[in-house]
Amino acid sequence: MNRFNRMWIVVGVLTLSALVVGMAGALPARSQDVAPPQSSAAQSSAAQSAGVASQSAQHITSAVVEAIGYQGVLSDNGGNALSGDYPMRFELYNQPSGGAPVFESGVLTVTVADGLFEVGLEAPQAIFDGAPLWLAISVAGETLSPRQEIRPAPYAMSLRPGATVRQAATGTAVRVESTEGVGLHGAGQVYGVYGTNTGASPGSGYGGYFTSTTGIGVYGGSTAQSSEQNLYAPGVSGYSQWGVGILGQAATGFGVYGTSAGNGIGGVGQAYGVYGASAAPAQGQGYGGYFVSSTGIGVSGRSTAQSSVQNMFAPGVSGYSQNGVGIFGESGTGVGGYFVGNIVATGSKAGYVVDIARNDGAEPLRRGDLVVVIGVADPVVGGIPTPRVRKADTAASTAVIGVVDQGYRPEENGIGRFDDGLIAPGDYLSFVTLGAFAAINVDAAYGAIQPGDLLVSSPTPGHAMRADDAQVGTVIGKALDGLDAGTGVITVMVTLQ
Repeated sequence: MNRFNRMWIVVGVLTLSALVVGMAGALPARSQDVAPPQSSAAQSSAAQSAGVASQSAQHITSAVVEAIGYQGVLSDNGGNALSGDYPMRFELYNQPSGGAPVFESGVLTVTVADGLFEVGLEAPQAIFDGAPLWLAISVAGETLSPRQEIRPAPYAMSLRPGATVRQAATGTAVRVESTEGVGLHGAGQVYGVYGTNTGASPGSGYGGYFTSTTGIGVYGGSTAQSSEQNLYAPGVSGYSQWGVGILGQAATGFGVYGTSAGNGIGGVGQAYGVYGASAAPAQGQGYGGYFVSSTGIGVSGRSTAQSSVQNMFAPGVSGYSQNGVGIFGESGTGVGGYFVGNIVATGSKAGYVVDIARNDGAEPLRRGDLVVVIGVADPVVGGIPTPRVRKADTAASTAVIGVVDQGYRPEENGIGRFDDGLIAPGDYLSFVTLGAFAAINVDAAYGAIQPGDLLVSSPTPGHAMRADDAQVGTVIGKALDGLDAGTGVITVMVTLQ
């Protein structure tokens, strides 16, 4: 015969985190039992909790203990309330009978006063995942039967798996805040965190809205290996049937910023893989897309499509502008644009054309010097032969090849960098072979130079002169400026002939 009458839980509270005020779990009351009144301290605590719930902006400075508050009544078989210290054990099971406990408190010494007692069971939060649980209680080695099912308090139902938290008025349905850790964490085989907007007006509302005053509004990471089924293994993925899959906005910084040891930003689309637009109020301001690299390539485009009548060029990178520049490239000391393969232009081209050469003369070269070819060296840009050059120093040389532009430093990536200044023997340079150029050294001692005069090499090293009877193969180009006497620098239209 049992020495003790049954106990029951009057109120049980499991605090989960700052996400909720409290999650109440209560066992069903027995018809023959009468629940004791809640203590004034408990009422005060409940009032304080309600105050926290009504003030969403209030910061939590200390975490509530993660425990189940268990209150019960202990009496003997005669219904007499007991008093004293009793050894008790509390166990949680995931089935009403049999099985192994998912939590056990160990033996606790519990003080009973006039039949009333209260304990805090520090069960791990992880076991409260929405699955049913039953509580088994032992007093002085005697296990009471049956086990009692733990049921949620009404408001805690909104936190069970699959539950809905609804906010009818304006405000926040669920607020998540963390001072140093993770505000909201989700894990799932399909979506870790999923949000949808049910607004009645197109373009209003957000499926998910994230903001940060000092760091990152949304951060996504993926450690998955890319595969045919998961081609890009994205850290952040966006989809829209008619609008924008991912929209990033910034007042003064970056709307979208991507960084990676591999690919910073990747895009795939039937129309555009990556699309950018600038809403700058004035023309010539802002960028539809701006990409920068401190060590490599700012923008790289690649297409594996087959060219056809409908997709004639199958471009890796395509640029279009109604009134401005379709594709714009700029570099301080490197290359504004680098192309491997053929270049086709259906419109006009502006600017001069250069090739790369090596100074194999005995003297340094500088911008504006006239040079002649003396041989060829190994390629330093792709498979293009590299002419060996030196200063021109004979009249009307047929070996004349161009005008020095600037120095060039080959690099392992095959692109290299340009710089101004002297080009020492053995160094590389770019030289102009076609187009309007701002600087060519000339000597008017052999005749005053007028705009339109043909220019050939002169006996003055690195200088051109007027040609009175030019022979084929000696002309470097036409003077665009004049020089009456002495040596100087003029502009020239380089047209080797």
